[in-house]
Amino acid sequence: MKKKVLIITGARSEYGLLKPVFLEMQKSKKIEPLLLVTGMHTLKKHGYTVNEVKNDGIPIAHVASISEDDDMLSALASEITSIKKYCIANKPNLILVNGDRDESFAGAIVSGHLKIPLGHIHGGDVTGFVVDEYIRHATTKFAHLHFTASPASYRRVLKLGEEKWRVFCTGSTGLDRYSDMGFLPKEDLAKKYNLNLNKKWFLVIHHPTPLDKISIKQQINPLLASLADSKDTEKIVIYPNSDMGSKLFIKEINRYKNRQDFHIYPNVSLKDHASFMKNVNILIGNSSSGIIEAAYFKLPVVNIGNRQRGRERDNNVINCAYDRESIEKSITLASSAKFVKDCKKIRSLYKSGASKKIVKIIEQNIDKKNLFLKEFTYSKI
Repeated sequence: MKKKVLIITGARSEYGLLKPVFLEMQKSKKIEPLLLVTGMHTLKKHGYTVNEVKNDGIPIAHVASISEDDDMLSALASEITSIKKYCIANKPNLILVNGDRDESFAGAIVSGHLKIPLGHIHGGDVTGFVVDEYIRHATTKFAHLHFTASPASYRRVLKLGEEKWRVFCTGSTGLDRYSDMGFLPKEDLAKKYNLNLNKKWFLVIHHPTPLDKISIKQQINPLLASLADSKDTEKIVIYPNSDMGSKLFIKEINRYKNRQDFHIYPNVSLKDHASFMKNVNILIGNSSSGIIEAAYFKLPVVNIGNRQRGRERDNNVINCAYDRESIEKSITLASSAKFVKDCKKIRSLYKSGASKKIVKIIEQNIDKKNLFLKEFTYSKI
């Protein structure tokens, strides 16, 4: 009988990182993937992206809905309860989560209390002044198998006291989804999203950084003002995630909804998002996709503020502060012929093929009797 691996997804962005693992796991003769969908996927204000999962033909084992009115703590409590009930009823042999989201942390808490081994993708990464930073490293301490995206992240997990046999540098699963994806041609994107082919396109994905000393309003308004002044460009603006401050971000973004050069969406599909990455001129904001995936497309990135502070990046990324002057100078540099040419030479420091490695490692370790019982190496110092 196959061992059951419960994969938990809470948002479109992280679903894109987990989907290649799920598809690879479906080929396994030893393990069976089960997908639990929760968090932002179940919220209409964020595009109700559970439908995207269904449209992909991915079988959903369970939907753990949260309320449209929940704050982050209430949503976390609801997710813990729903995941716990599912695990008690269905007894998975391992839980697999990604990154630093609340939904991943909910899965980690349940795994620890129900004695279910936990696999964690993208542990050891470093981000800026966000609660996510705490969640990521706390999840590492719950996890029994670690699938890191870079050598630096691998070393950080070891420094957190994890046993070496549990830690693997697999690369980023986000790159695996592009190998067989049929990207939409630019002409099709233009028609679908009413974009002018004769103008430059900017993809804008900017999330609040709630622990930063800069106010939430000052994290978004200088960017929007800079974009508004760039009138001969098309701005494809995607809503932020559900972090504290997102409501204010969305309110400020929607002040521009009647401008023809602002194309504002709660969400776009994974395929459309990737097609934009392939066809836009610049990615602007603070999304991790600008740090990890943009180099795959040789795409110039203007990375604003401190959200991605400390994360390894390629030379296609220009870092800038939140103020208008910094943003506008960075956009000008990212648009320059020399910088665009230099980006074409980049080879991403994040490697593909991670999904196959992760599935193989789980197959090799899921039956180990000592998998759940961890020893921390720093206790021997």
